[in-house]
Amino acid sequence: MCKGMECGGLPPLSPAELAPRSAEASLGEQSAGKPAHSKMGPQSKALNRWHHRPAHVFEPNQLYMVTAGTLHKEMFFKGVDRLGLLQNHLFSLSEKFGWELQAWALFPNHYHFIAKAPDDAKTLKILVRQFHSLTARELNQLDDLSGRKVWFQYWDTCLTYEKSYYARLNYVMNNPVRHGLVPVASAYKFCSAGWFEAEADQGFVKKVKSFQYDQVKVQDEF
Repeated sequence: MCKGMECGGLPPLSPAELAPRSAEASLGEQSAGKPAHSKMGPQSKALNRWHHRPAHVFEPNQLYMVTAGTLHKEMFFKGVDRLGLLQNHLFSLSEKFGWELQAWALFPNHYHFIAKAPDDAKTLKILVRQFHSLTARELNQLDDLSGRKVWFQYWDTCLTYEKSYYARLNYVMNNPVRHGLVPVASAYKFCSAGWFEAEADQGFVKKVKSFQYDQVKVQDEF
């Protein structure tokens, strides 16, 4: 049953200023001005692995939005390779547990995704736990560290209203723009905007883009 809002079990992150992101901004700038297409050539290679098309029908109590942040908002996943590590594991684990991604945005110190649940929505907790465990382990191997805690908190929200769903789709896909990384969301390699624009019915793309998202309440002070 959808509970509306659940927490990962730790106290909320305290407000803080956004950390400098010049390195990550360059990720979007490298592909700015290159239009997305169905083969997703200008995007990260990992995007080729997410072969599903966006769902255009809202199904209440089956769609969830997840947000998570790193410990102390540290920019642990700075750089193309580390963001690619995040993206590959998100795709593979979503496939493993039967969650259909509808939107995602990955950054050096946090992420958001929206996905449609399988028959057993309780697997979301296991998916997130494994996602955090695998990415932390690989990151620590890259940095030659042992036992360092990487992830701090996550929130999941069950989306029960159609308008709320569309607004959050637009919010997640425009998150790179919100954080000042790129002028247009499809220029950022590690979010779903390019995939969505290329693969979704254009009428649905227009519909989602028409929803305002400035009033969406999401943990996003990273």
